[in-house]
Amino acid sequence: MIKMNFKQVLVLTVGVVGITFGATNVASADASAGGNQQYTAAQTTANNATAQAMTTSTSTSDSSVVSEALSLAQMNIPYVWAGESMSGMDCSGFTEWVYAHTTGISLGHNTVVQEGHVTKHTVAEAQPGDLLFWGSQGASYHVGIYIGSGKYVAAPAPGQNVSVQTVSGAFMPSFSGHVNG
Repeated sequence: MIKMNFKQVLVLTVGVVGITFGATNVASADASAGGNQQYTAAQTTANNATAQAMTTSTSTSDSSVVSEALSLAQMNIPYVWAGESMSGMDCSGFTEWVYAHTTGISLGHNTVVQEGHVTKHTVAEAQPGDLLFWGSQGASYHVGIYIGSGKYVAAPAPGQNVSVQTVSGAFMPSFSGHVNG
């Protein structure tokens, strides 16, 4: 007999059916395919300039978040939809796990819920330990942890492991946020 709680059923249902908020489709982020964002050549160039301009400075709390994220990226943890354990994680399960284990902050296991725990700012203003979100605010579909120097850690997509990735114009976060704590 399979035991599932309400959150697991909801996440599974959302994953199978998909959700539409207004005119914005919420989709699984697939970094290798560029997610569901489409950019013009000019937008990609601007996104690349933003990625190159990102700064790096950290506080002690943010350093522990970055260290834990990097540690998990070395453990070959597979992407698992709705996962939030060492046996598998999805993007919001990964960020939830890192923050719960390093700061004691429970972000919730949903990108939109996690948006409610941050002070929003632009991607160019992201600092190590901040969350990077893909999709419009209130309808984000992917999240990762910025680690500095234009890099982030995330659980990217089925068939891939939690890993370090580079912020790029082809798969540019929409906004970032510093976790309130």
